[in-house]
Amino acid sequence: MVVEVGFKYWKITEFVQRHMEWVGLLAVFMGIIPESGPHMIFVMLYARGMIPFSILLASSIVQDGHGMLPLLSYTVKDSMLIKLFNLVFGIVIGLTFYLLGY
Repeated sequence: MVVEVGFKYWKITEFVQRHMEWVGLLAVFMGIIPESGPHMIFVMLYARGMIPFSILLASSIVQDGHGMLPLLSYTVKDSMLIKLFNLVFGIVIGLTFYLLGY
């Protein structure tokens, strides 16, 4: 729904084309949210050919959906360490693929 509204009212196509690096960072940082819904925005953008594979890959590496919720209820410290690792790993791999042209 966010993507559809973005296409209709916010000129999301122009923003994404002009600010691909910001979209990549947004994709990675939205992956911190322990829910799979925000990730669907980037899946839809990729499906429409608006973002490269590298951004989808980086988002997918950081995003673990609802899988983090049980660990989060058990230990917040370990959850944050795992998210930090995923974040750094997602940025490094995503940036590498982006610079390679994927």
